[in-house]
Amino acid sequence: MSWFKKIADAIRGSEDFSDLKSSSVRDILNGNILTNRFLQKQYGLLIMIACLTFFYIGNRFYCETQQAHEIDLKKKIQDVKYESLTISAELMNISRESNVIKSVNDRGLQLVESTTPPFVIEDSIPKK
Repeated sequence: MSWFKKIADAIRGSEDFSDLKSSSVRDILNGNILTNRFLQKQYGLLIMIACLTFFYIGNRFYCETQQAHEIDLKKKIQDVKYESLTISAELMNISRESNVIKSVNDRGLQLVESTTPPFVIEDSIPKK
């Protein structure tokens, strides 16, 4: 802490704060405080602080916008997942053998279910 105290004492010793101490609220409101020698030396610092403040505000707004967009996308993904599950369940129901036979009969197609089981055709050529 002693090094900080030395720096603060060096700053106090090298700067004249009498203009700043004699300023009143009236000087602040009408802008006369900006003509003080101490503040004129600090214009660069004040401009840098203002720029960083604007950057911080803009960055925060951008992040909040991105988070809102992410939340919307998550909701859309969840809706699409539910829709996919619904369609998959409907497809499973439609493709069942009993429903296929019923659908063929309802449409009046002349298709008949095979009574002989399928058989495997074997290849006589050996595989390499």
